[in-house]
Amino acid sequence: MRRGDIVLVAAKGDYGKVRPNVVVQSELLNPTHGSVLVCLIESSFLTGGSNFRIPVAPTAGNGLDRPSEVMVDKVAAIRADRIRLVVGCLDGDTMASIDRALLIVLGLA
Repeated sequence: MRRGDIVLVAAKGDYGKVRPNVVVQSELLNPTHGSVLVCLIESSFLTGGSNFRIPVAPTAGNGLDRPSEVMVDKVAAIRADRIRLVVGCLDGDTMASIDRALLIVLGLA
């Protein structure tokens, strides 16, 4: 699993349905950690994009089947063994937008 991969997994709590998530944790951690940091992806209630919601169009490369938004304000730690499937990967421009949004959300900007 690599940073930018879109994986299918259910987060705990209010966001507990199986949905696509994008891996945002550093690849330095992926081989040794039992959990993975992800941002949830939404396709039902789209906002049209904002500083915290990054629009993503469906492509063969990312594996999404409908217009979606990465919810950068919904970062979750998921047990790696709960990840069901890697369905695709986001492109570099989209990941750069996510990175900028993460700086704001995490107070690092």
